[in-house]
Amino acid sequence: MDIQAARETKQELLRTAATALSAARAGEGGPGGLLVGVRVYGGGRYGLAVRHDGTAGAEVAARALELAGEDADVLDVGVVRALVGDGVSAAQRLDPGTPPADRFPAERDLAGAPTPARPGRWAAEVLQQRERPLRPGLSVAQRAVTAGTVGGFVARPGDPARYLLSNNHVLADSDRAAPGSAVLQPGSADGGTAADAVGRLAVAVPLQLDGPNVVDAALAVLDDDVEIDPTYPVGAVTTTSAADDGLVVEKVGRTTGLTRGAVTAIELDGVAVSYPSGVVTFDDQVEVTGADGAFSAGGDSGSLVYDPVTRTAVGLLFAGSERGGPGGAGLTFCNPVDAVLEALGVQLLAP
Repeated sequence: MDIQAARETKQELLRTAATALSAARAGEGGPGGLLVGVRVYGGGRYGLAVRHDGTAGAEVAARALELAGEDADVLDVGVVRALVGDGVSAAQRLDPGTPPADRFPAERDLAGAPTPARPGRWAAEVLQQRERPLRPGLSVAQRAVTAGTVGGFVARPGDPARYLLSNNHVLADSDRAAPGSAVLQPGSADGGTAADAVGRLAVAVPLQLDGPNVVDAALAVLDDDVEIDPTYPVGAVTTTSAADDGLVVEKVGRTTGLTRGAVTAIELDGVAVSYPSGVVTFDDQVEVTGADGAFSAGGDSGSLVYDPVTRTAVGLLFAGSERGGPGGAGLTFCNPVDAVLEALGVQLLAP
């Protein structure tokens, strides 16, 4: 089906399965219970994406198959978690599973993008160290948080200050940190101390418990003497584009370094994630499936997800599932980058 038909079928599913959908999200599966969105197959083919937690949502999944047939993609993804550093093992980070053939787009496949840069300075063990100048992918966190990732650098029109972009749960400790709190590079999980402060929490988009959210995002204003290098493995990323049509994407993050994958679902609603204040639900999210094992892991939160062909940003990574994807290594979820920049009133900084 085309994208408009997929959107209409998604709305039909939400209408006809409202009771079962509500029950599935409310409980037995816990956070992450049921996600519904548009499946992206590539080459202009779309369908329904249903992601559930074990037995939760079985009735909705069955209804999805009735409505969309072979264009329905139903997966057990387990619980969805914010990807702040949590002591993930090397084995978990590097699960080498092979993706099923139909998990990636038929038209614009992984061979259509340039060969990824060699890990080198983008390897996880390098990104977890103290580095100056600051650059995307490095370990960073508010002083009470273990570790997340430097997504990039942004500016406000008419404001000479430079800002570091990452998630609320990385830079603002999930709304618990006060404005002006120290932000460390590296994060405390990687040995960061007060002496490693590079800036202060400037603003965070509040996480709302009583309604759907779209972004988990925050800014740290950098100290005047902190130098930055805003380039990525593909060079400068200064513009944005929509995540669509089986896009091949990359990210560079603190825990898994440089990874590649494909956008496999868009407009995902019901992405429920546990935060210290409670379960926070996100709508209109982007799903990425890793090309070879996991696209991300705990500590990669805040990474900028970009198209290596056009060098445009498409998402801000914030969460991942415990199952699903190649080798069962999990799926990754991202906020649409345009929504992030609009909510913060900023634009990507040019080198």
